[in-house]
Amino acid sequence: MGTMNDLGIELRFGIPAFRFVLPPGWVQHVPTNVAQEDDVKRASAIFRQANRPDLDAEFRTLMAQTSQAMARTKVFAIYRQEQVEMDELLPMSITASALSAADGENLDGWVSEAFRTKGAQFLDEDAKHIVRWRSEPQRPADARRIEGVSGRTLTYVIPAPGTQRRKALVFTTTIVIPDGDVVPGEVVDSLELLSDAMISTFTWERELEEPVLPAASGGDDSVD
Repeated sequence: MGTMNDLGIELRFGIPAFRFVLPPGWVQHVPTNVAQEDDVKRASAIFRQANRPDLDAEFRTLMAQTSQAMARTKVFAIYRQEQVEMDELLPMSITASALSAADGENLDGWVSEAFRTKGAQFLDEDAKHIVRWRSEPQRPADARRIEGVSGRTLTYVIPAPGTQRRKALVFTTTIVIPDGDVVPGEVVDSLELLSDAMISTFTWERELEEPVLPAASGGDDSVD
């Protein structure tokens, strides 16, 4: 099933129309507090089914912090599963957001820094218009350490055509990982592969892809 953004997104955020393939059971939502609450309820049900009700409160706190971070960025879509059985529900969601560089600048420095410090790589060496990296969610320094729930975050950056790399579309995949044996490591790895596979189907509707970094920047050297 394909999904694409509407004209309103292009007018509001400067992100041209695009599409990518969602697996069966996945849908696109406009980010709202209601959708956020639904995510928390569904995850809570997973934890209860796994006899880990202790994780519920901690997960809600983590989601509240995620929600605050989303409010600071221009998130315009959330992709997640619906209409699947509880035992088939994956602890994973994807957000799409618009990122703009500071006035008079572009995003090259930020992306180059990701290659140097975050282990960023091109999603596909033959298609250098998508860069990705993996990280653990950063909690605010003054926040209580949340025991019991962690996560893996995958960030994908795609320059918006015609903006000289001043704007980018950013997909952020969040995989929730409860402590213990609730979600085995190989399941988390397979979810990461699923996320990569979904984003690899990305295409602009009317525009050509543009490289994440200019060819002359030496960005390729940073990857090795």
